[in-house]
Amino acid sequence: MYRLGSRKRALGFTGGLVVALLTGGMSWAAIGNGVFQGFLHHIARQIDRDKVDFAVAESCTSWFYEQLKKPVRPDVKRLSFVTEEDRSDACAGRYPGINEARQAFAHSQSTLSLSLTFYQLALVADRDDDEHYDAGELRDIMASLNVAPLPGDDLQLLAKLKRKFDDVREAVEFTILTDSMQVLYNKGYRFTDADQAAMGRVTGES
Repeated sequence: MYRLGSRKRALGFTGGLVVALLTGGMSWAAIGNGVFQGFLHHIARQIDRDKVDFAVAESCTSWFYEQLKKPVRPDVKRLSFVTEEDRSDACAGRYPGINEARQAFAHSQSTLSLSLTFYQLALVADRDDDEHYDAGELRDIMASLNVAPLPGDDLQLLAKLKRKFDDVREAVEFTILTDSMQVLYNKGYRFTDADQAAMGRVTGES
């Protein structure tokens, strides 16, 4: 599983939330680091799950196609069953047929792409690449996603962003993402080399 940030940072974030709960809230700047790390970690965990769903759907779609192409001779079928028993049980048990496997493959491809794009958006919103959302960056990313925090309710900022991601992913609504990215770009935000390196770590390309 992809992990973002050090254990020390993770413990610091947890401690900060406890302090906020006891004292009644924190400023935007005070929780900026926790929001950034927590938001990216939430998306990264979903990316890991999406990768698994995509790989399974892709493998099973291929398996169903292979079954259609196989000769019907009994000896070949028995040999295939012995060598691919695990895959056969997994795919046949997961999908009723090739159409369902293809639909799952297309859906998993879309959701994985959306999760990766959302991760990119979260990185871009950290304008100076310091792994921290300052007050302005927090306001900008939330405004770009049409997420309005309640006055003085800073503790719920991370929860609101996570919920927005979950809702957009559930609907597979790319338009919200592209519009949000355009809003940030209009304000001078850019996808930097540091962002590219972070994306590479998530996708396994670096």
